[in-house]
Amino acid sequence: MALKKALYYGAVAVAILIGVSIVVSVVSALVSLAWAIVSGIVSLAVLVGIVYVAYKAGSWIFGGEGDERARESLGGSRSGPGSVSESPGDAAESRQDRLRRQYVEGQISEAEFERRIEAELEAEPADDIERELERER
Repeated sequence: MALKKALYYGAVAVAILIGVSIVVSVVSALVSLAWAIVSGIVSLAVLVGIVYVAYKAGSWIFGGEGDERARESLGGSRSGPGSVSESPGDAAESRQDRLRRQYVEGQISEAEFERRIEAELEAEPADDIERELERER
């Protein structure tokens, strides 16, 4: 009878060992899968960041269209090498268009938009006077 008990306890021990082994294998596989997914997402994010920085650097170095918005937000002019000089009327209109675009894109608030548009509209008569003075010269 002692032999039967020993065989019984041995069989139970082997079953428990197999069950634990299966559980550890499944948990290990799930952790490996989760790690692979996280690693892939991080790698993709880093790659996108590198491409974005390269694009911005290229735009900045070669004076492309990508840095135009940055110049506008800093109050810089749109004129650069090879650009056509704008008349004061065109410049005022482009400033108003720029303000509209900044408002639509959410870069400035409605109150700021209205304040800047009012300032532009008040400045237009001075632009007309300057244009007339340029014509007379």
